[in-house]
Amino acid sequence: MQTDSQRINIYDCDMYMVESADDLTSFSCGNTDLVEFFAQDAYLYDRQLLGKTYYFETKDTHKVIGAFTVANDSIKASLVSRTVRNKLNRQIPNSKRTRSYPAILIGRLGVATNHKGGGIGGQIVDYIKKWFTQHSNKSGCRYVVVDAYNSPDVLAFYEKNEFRYLYSSEEEERATFGMDENEHLNSRMMYFDLIEYTV
Repeated sequence: MQTDSQRINIYDCDMYMVESADDLTSFSCGNTDLVEFFAQDAYLYDRQLLGKTYYFETKDTHKVIGAFTVANDSIKASLVSRTVRNKLNRQIPNSKRTRSYPAILIGRLGVATNHKGGGIGGQIVDYIKKWFTQHSNKSGCRYVVVDAYNSPDVLAFYEKNEFRYLYSSEEEERATFGMDENEHLNSRMMYFDLIEYTV
């Protein structure tokens, strides 16, 4: 766990895009699935144009403190409840409402094990929000979405970072995707409205 005196600001680090199969082989974030993805699959996803992975590295020690993968996505109005659809539509002028709203997906996000509790994860999420509302962003993007692991600590992290559930309950989410009512839901879809960063 980090103490206040050890906190790192990601804006004081260098950010790189994964360009080699070896870029993140030594990155450890304490989650086996994430470690394997960053070490083995991130580069392959990039080669197949399925996602772009970026990482932050300290300037002095050149240690990776966090990494994330983003990809294009959308929120399809037909796949959410009327309540959520109405909530989304209320924020968008009538003439601009559509069946699908552009989004950026946080496909993976990991923080180095020795920097857990130092606020790095929240800083990365905040960086992504700002990044996709800057004038230099090359495409329209209304939402940030994440298919978050269905575990209390992960869900609490995204709730703390102002993400809302796309489906009001696990039952509703299972039904939408045709899952059995007793089937374990491995993840929960959550979203953040980027318009909050532009007003």
